[in-house]
Amino acid sequence: MDFIDALAAWMTTQRWYAGKGHQPRLRILDAQPGPAGSTRYLVMDDAGTLPALYHVPLVPTSSADEADVIDPRDGSALVDAARHQDFAVATLAEMGVDVRRVTGARVLTGEQSNTSIVFEERGEPTIILKLFRTLHHGENPDVTVQRALSAAGSPYIPRFFGSKDASWPDVGREAGSAHGTLGFAQEFLPGVRDGWAIALDAAREGRDFTDAARDLAIAVAGVHGALSVTLDTADAAPDLVAATGDTWQRRLRIAASEVPAVADRVDAIDAVYRAALDEAWPRLQRIHGDLHLGQVLAVPGRGWRLVDFEGEPLRPMEERAIPDLALRDVAGMLRSFDYAGAVGGGPDAATWTADCQRVFIDAYATAAGSADLDGTLLRALVLDKAVYETIYEARNRPDWLPVPLAGIDATLTFRAA
Repeated sequence: MDFIDALAAWMTTQRWYAGKGHQPRLRILDAQPGPAGSTRYLVMDDAGTLPALYHVPLVPTSSADEADVIDPRDGSALVDAARHQDFAVATLAEMGVDVRRVTGARVLTGEQSNTSIVFEERGEPTIILKLFRTLHHGENPDVTVQRALSAAGSPYIPRFFGSKDASWPDVGREAGSAHGTLGFAQEFLPGVRDGWAIALDAAREGRDFTDAARDLAIAVAGVHGALSVTLDTADAAPDLVAATGDTWQRRLRIAASEVPAVADRVDAIDAVYRAALDEAWPRLQRIHGDLHLGQVLAVPGRGWRLVDFEGEPLRPMEERAIPDLALRDVAGMLRSFDYAGAVGGGPDAATWTADCQRVFIDAYATAAGSADLDGTLLRALVLDKAVYETIYEARNRPDWLPVPLAGIDATLTFRAA
């Protein structure tokens, strides 16, 4: 066994390793010295449909029993550096954070694609560091957006503290190298619950959720307003509008071919799309990009915070940084309320959902920072989201397929005031 085999034996068991459906074909693209005696291995997996680059920091340990990897070249024992407190604190310092008051660090369990480390000051958690395990060229949108919002003083996100970048060889680029984000640090919010869990409980019990929906709309509008003045905006050029229409149509064709009920509604959906494409579109801006109830946190006594600004997971990283329609976030929240009502299955789920959606829209329309609520464009975006959901549910959760189908019907019968 050589070192790459030993590394693969450990890497492929980790939650953040995304290639579990294939036999790994790993190679070390680069090995960079890191803090606290660590080495940051950048490991390429060439076995998947697309190559994946992993960030694997390792640090020597004196105990072979604790080792994650034994290097067969010299017998040295190595451990995942994220679990090594000296490495974690030193990485935080590299990001420009004052670590003199840090008294402890622990890795959160349950993470999937990243590793999160919580730092304590005098026993109280105050900072969370997210280490990206899969690397991409270009600054991570989560960093770009949260840095800008924090600098603007937005009260609707965790405060941003700093980030760490790296470069690595890339023969496919003219410069011969790529540059991206290794991780970033932000305020730790204690005692939070995500909006999905809270809304689901409320829907299940038939409890009113409209006050929460109103406050959430104000937070979303506030984030949109701050982003519209802190990051790049762009006109909705005709070619971009046409490309968006092509995307809508492509998704609709796929859904119609896989879901007969969507095929029955193609003409009505297409009519909404065509009306939206004929509209004068507003200026485009940076948005959340993947907004739903699971991406918002309720902080006790402090209201809602939006998190995870990485954008839609299936889109290439460079596309997630392109200005978009702010109403796409609004559409995402409306669909999320629909799912919460349906999954919660309370005594009158349809009314619960409709009340949340109505209050959210009304509050967003009048909140500071909101984008123009063009009803025709919003209907098209909600429909496109629901059409995508029918594809996903038909392939993965057929029992849930009635949820987006009901959403399509509700949107088709809705008429903007």
